[in-house]
Amino acid sequence: MQEKILNTLFNLFDITNRLDVLYKEEFGDILTNYTYTEMHTIDAIGKIENPNVTKIALALNLTKAGISKIIKKLTEKNAVFVYKSPDNKKETYYKLTKKGKEVFDKHLKMHKNWCEQDKILFKQFNKKELETTYKVLDKYSKSLQKRLENIKDSLK
Repeated sequence: MQEKILNTLFNLFDITNRLDVLYKEEFGDILTNYTYTEMHTIDAIGKIENPNVTKIALALNLTKAGISKIIKKLTEKNAVFVYKSPDNKKETYYKLTKKGKEVFDKHLKMHKNWCEQDKILFKQFNKKELETTYKVLDKYSKSLQKRLENIKDSLK
């Protein structure tokens, strides 16, 4: 049974990735120009108050160096601009450009559409089934997170 579950999870990850590509196409060409991580960085910048490297890295569970590289790419794509606060000239902040806001809005719409379809699916399950599924997926997610942290630690 464990093998069936793992195969189903791997299949789920694969289908999710393929759906992500199709949703990008469905919601406009603008989204196809951005990677998964770039879109989620744009999303974080659009949602976080006074976003800086540290806040974005924490929100996305990525390194500050990784975020800096992504920000550089997003700046080159004219989706984000960099600014300094008049109160604190040392701290660098980020804001979405008009193009970045368009990506943010379309990405948000894509997620909303995805969630609406999921709600319809989940209505066919009773509360106990959903609670059990949540417990299993939550524990699996935490296990994957732990593996990720172990790999990061071993690379240091």
